[in-house]
Order: sequence, then C-alpha cells, then structure tokens
Amino acid sequence: MPVYAVNYDLQRPDAYDGFYDILESVPHVSVMDGFWLLETEGDAGALRDRLKAQVHQDDAIFVMHVDEDWAGAGTRCGAWLNAEAR
Repeated sequence: MPVYAVNYDLQRPDAYDGFYDILESVPHVSVMDGFWLLETEGDAGALRDRLKAQVHQDDAIFVMHVDEDWAGAGTRCGAWLNAEAR
C-alpha cells in the first residue's frame, strides 16, 4: 500500500479533531511537528482533499508519495518505514 508524507501548518491547532482523526485512522507515524507518514489507498490529491475539508482556508497542507529512496536522521520514521507489516 502506498505511503504518503503529510506536512501541514495549522493556524489554530486546538480546532482540528477531524483532521487528526483522519491521520490516525490508517497506519501512521508522527515523524515531527507538522509531519506525518501515512499508509493509505488512493492518491496524494484525494488525501489532501480529505484533510483540507477539516482545516481552515488559511492553513497549509502538502501531501506527497514516499518511494523507496528516503533518508532520515533523528526521527521515528525509519523503523516504521522498514517494518514489513504496519
């Protein structure tokens, strides 16, 4: 199943229960503030649209497909990405 990087900058972090519900509804790891990795069906645009419906118009969201060429340091994502089963 595809893995997507979700990056966001939310202006009112206390008003986004629906946004976080979507992030937590699939296999995921919170890499750092404003950056999660999700394993989910569909494409980046569809995921962005689902998340965008839960935020304010002045918030920013960026979603991209993660392939096998990645590198990290000081994050929690390496073990998650390398796991055979999520």
